[in-house]
Amino acid sequence: MLPAHAGEPGTLEQVRKFAADAHFNGVVLVGKGTRAEFVEAFGVADADAKKPLQRNSRFFVGSVSKWLTSIVVLRLVDEGKLALDAPILTYLPEYRADTGKQITLRHLISHGSGLPNGIMDAAKKDPSIERETRPLAEAVTRYASGDLVFPPGSRFDYNITNWILVQAIVERVSGQPYAQLAQRLVFKPLRMADSGISAGEAGNVPNLALGYRSLEPTKVERRVYTLPNYLLTAGGFYSTADDMLRLNHGVLSGKLLSPASRKALLTIERPESNYALGGRVRTFEGARTVATNDGTCGAYRTVSWRGLDDGRTVILLSSLRPDDEKLFAFAESILGLQSTKKEN
Repeated sequence: MLPAHAGEPGTLEQVRKFAADAHFNGVVLVGKGTRAEFVEAFGVADADAKKPLQRNSRFFVGSVSKWLTSIVVLRLVDEGKLALDAPILTYLPEYRADTGKQITLRHLISHGSGLPNGIMDAAKKDPSIERETRPLAEAVTRYASGDLVFPPGSRFDYNITNWILVQAIVERVSGQPYAQLAQRLVFKPLRMADSGISAGEAGNVPNLALGYRSLEPTKVERRVYTLPNYLLTAGGFYSTADDMLRLNHGVLSGKLLSPASRKALLTIERPESNYALGGRVRTFEGARTVATNDGTCGAYRTVSWRGLDDGRTVILLSSLRPDDEKLFAFAESILGLQSTKKEN
């Protein structure tokens, strides 16, 4: 048990009640601004070794990886290497010209590209794809070059295939592998020393909280997280609760991004799902606006919410999938928000 500070009155009781009720196996952080007011770890990082979770245990954060990637894209925009609304053919001239001149980075990272979800279609036929190491250029051709199913920008379609193209573009213009790029543009300037990019557990991440399907005393069952190397931008980000606080503050309240890029990150592109660039922005009762980034991958479940007006933050990192209803109700309660419907 690792409380950082007392936090708001009743926080300790509220957190422990949630953890017990949800059988939570993970880390809870409640903070404001740069300060972690309360941090507590519950459960095990490695059941076989009887190793408990610690404050600095690392977790894969699922689709919060897409938010990080959008931040990397905007850093490259600030460096003058990318433009959100240029056709992707500008950066990948070998891509098919008829669709490449219609799709933009903004379409890709707001899930409005119109591309078919080629990687998911292929994975349904062959689940072993999640472990393949196909070259990125080949993955673009094989999975991310299909005929458009709707005009780019006309609607929302949560599509992991978009991120294969995003990875190809950022690596092309930077001349760096995505893991190095994230390190240079985000982790190092924000002093996120416990964060990184990995193709799931294949990367042998130090101090990783192992994922589990079950932690029942009579049935402890692992769930190993695997990810193709060409989808690092969609699900390869791992971090700790404290580093996630640094990311939220550095991006949303700090100076990592230019004012124009920060505004772009938080501007809702797809109102039907409150989706901006790589993540969601929701307005709750009382006009309270919150950047709500949620992630799922394998056994891992992440909630990373920050009030844009007051800097109040809740981070939930789990390695045993909890009940989503309890998870979101707790996050809303901690931040004093009125309940609202969640998007997928």
